[in-house]
Amino acid sequence: MTIRLFISLILLYSHTALAQFLPGWKHSVESASIIAPSANIPFFLRANQNGTIPLSGSFSSLRLATVKDYQTQTDTLPHQKKRFDWGVGIKGIATISAPSLYKIPTLLLPEAYLKIKWGKVELLAGKRQEVVGLGDTLLTSGFVVWSGNALPIPKIQIHTPDFVELGFTKKLLAFRAGYAHGWFANSYIRGSYLHQKYLYVRLGKPNWRVRVVAGLNHQVQWGGHADYLVGTPLAVNGHLPTSFQDYLSLITGRYPEALQNDRFTDFDGTNRIGNHIGSYDIAVEWRQSDQNWLLYHQHIYEDASGLALQNVPDGLTGLRFQKTKLSSAKFQLKRWVLEWLQTTNQSGDTFDQTARYQGADNYFNHSQYREGWTYQGRTIGTPFIAPYTEMAPDVANLGGSFFPNNRLTAWYTALEAAFYKGPTIQTRLAYSRNLGTFSKPYPHPFDQFSASVAVRWAVLPVKGLAITVAGAVDEGTLLTRSAGSWISLQKTW
Repeated sequence: MTIRLFISLILLYSHTALAQFLPGWKHSVESASIIAPSANIPFFLRANQNGTIPLSGSFSSLRLATVKDYQTQTDTLPHQKKRFDWGVGIKGIATISAPSLYKIPTLLLPEAYLKIKWGKVELLAGKRQEVVGLGDTLLTSGFVVWSGNALPIPKIQIHTPDFVELGFTKKLLAFRAGYAHGWFANSYIRGSYLHQKYLYVRLGKPNWRVRVVAGLNHQVQWGGHADYLVGTPLAVNGHLPTSFQDYLSLITGRYPEALQNDRFTDFDGTNRIGNHIGSYDIAVEWRQSDQNWLLYHQHIYEDASGLALQNVPDGLTGLRFQKTKLSSAKFQLKRWVLEWLQTTNQSGDTFDQTARYQGADNYFNHSQYREGWTYQGRTIGTPFIAPYTEMAPDVANLGGSFFPNNRLTAWYTALEAAFYKGPTIQTRLAYSRNLGTFSKPYPHPFDQFSASVAVRWAVLPVKGLAITVAGAVDEGTLLTRSAGSWISLQKTW
């Protein structure tokens, strides 16, 4: 601990000195530890942490981040619009497990990106922490398709990071759009890619109290080669299709023109090329003078049946309350979220290849990509649909797919409150009922309860210094019973 503290102080000093020569940059240094007496780290201490928290074992970590964001309007000359700008972000984490404090630490680089803006359009290269969908991004249990639960995937993306108002509609309509190509780097299947796109439209002028946003996102894992595919009807000599023609097919979601050829087998010929997943999203926002409400739904789809809404009501539904103007009350609620996740329908229990809507959607699992909708072993979508590696041994030993439990119902609530000139408190509670899959249902439902409380204090009078203490528990039959705590000291400037 003395050595780690000494290194932290050196890095803190060097970052402070660097900030004097790089105005407009923001920096942070954080020293954090998790203590998990039961070995397994509780769900709410590791979920939606961008794959940076191990699944088990007590550990300590040092986290460094440097960000240069775009200049705001106040940073530029009066009445001058800055059309071109650039930014960069780097975040590194060194983690050492408790029994081996003198061994070489595990190093992660969850963020490393360069971005360039021209007007309303941004070009980004690298990996950046993000979520995809409509909803509350702070207290959510995890967006259904892309939650920030796994490490960010490196990609090149062109998009509009903010809504662009359409002047010819007198700002009645606005849109956000994006298109990306990414790489599933260092994966269990070599050379596979990510295709991603989204489009959202907002109805409502800036001064309207009620506005509606709707749209969809679409992700595809495609290409790659692996030894486990050799000699199977799933691929040609272990290789999955990667031609430009195949790329055009997966972008549009069309079936290939041929049943099979020298690039792919009839598995791709009778299905769409690649592992597709996305969501229809809709949200209604009601804004008041000192607060706003947001009602949202993310409808999951993986094939034509989901696109045709044959799997209703599957998806994530949420309600968010936010206090936009805080008073001088001694204690007040800042934000509250209530969510309901349903994934039990899946367009029916039977898969019929000859039917228009084939059914048995089997969320996050895929025959060609044996670890399904994951990156570096972690679920990309909602963390409630977890790999067998995260479950209690008795449940994991029941077998099945890489995701043996994708039929579940979960209820979740979280809130953030604050004392006046005092600490901020966050609490999270979740209860889920887990049924397994249609192909291998559990012998009985497994119930799971998880909870956490986190308290963050600003350490005065040092500006930008804060301490966070959190505790979490898992109680139930799906996950291993566990308890753990988190403590960190962070300096930002």
